[in-house]
Amino acid sequence: MESKQELLTQLQQIISEQLGVQKEEITAGSTWIQLGADSLDRLEMSLAVEEAFHVDIPHSVGERLNSVGETVDHLSARIAAQKDATNVRIEAVTTNQQWAEMAKIRTQVFTIEYGFSFRPLAGPAKPGVWHLLVRQNFDAIGTLSVIDTTVDRRLHRRYQLSFGAKERVARYAQLALLRPYRKRGIFEMLMKAAQNTIIRPNGFTVGWLLYPAAHVHSSMLTQQLGFSAGTPVLATEFGSCRALIRRESSLQTVTVNEEFLHIVETCPI
Repeated sequence: MESKQELLTQLQQIISEQLGVQKEEITAGSTWIQLGADSLDRLEMSLAVEEAFHVDIPHSVGERLNSVGETVDHLSARIAAQKDATNVRIEAVTTNQQWAEMAKIRTQVFTIEYGFSFRPLAGPAKPGVWHLLVRQNFDAIGTLSVIDTTVDRRLHRRYQLSFGAKERVARYAQLALLRPYRKRGIFEMLMKAAQNTIIRPNGFTVGWLLYPAAHVHSSMLTQQLGFSAGTPVLATEFGSCRALIRRESSLQTVTVNEEFLHIVETCPI
């Protein structure tokens, strides 16, 4: 883990680039007012820091960080929390208790946080539907579902998707992570777990999902995980989205670090 001095050095570089201040003039005791940063500067600074350190700094938190030193302390605490991933595991959802936990996460993320009204998916006993639940220690913190849409041509037409007659098609659906656990690699872990335990064993050749249109090109899905964006912007229950598509059969088998991920059951077929 990086020391606070190392974090300060990196932060000094970011501040210097963002505000045009000499690094030698930036100390832990420097306040944003002293550095000449207005509210817009501070917002842009938060975005740059989030990208550089792969952490989430909510606006309400950023407003309370009045000095460089306070920002370093916050970064140190957030990075330490992200390192504590040894107790993260991913489960196949097969029980009513897991189903209720999954529904609670989605309600918190989609309805309470973002204000979306979403339709629950079919439960774990439904053929052609698989659900994954993420835990840290004993707490349920995230979820992802995979749905076989191979023969659902009506759904594909609705989202302006076109697949070959012999292709097996799977939809990644309703990925939800509670806010404190974002930007910790869990998103990627879920996608890899789905690929290893659902997509490949069931012979799916194409995967697709809906993703917020404004964030498509900056997403890990398009930058690192091999998805490409469909052209039209779609009106969906989750706002303006674009369909992302990936040719699953062209991907190499991914290896999931067992130190951080444990599939406790095989997903039901």
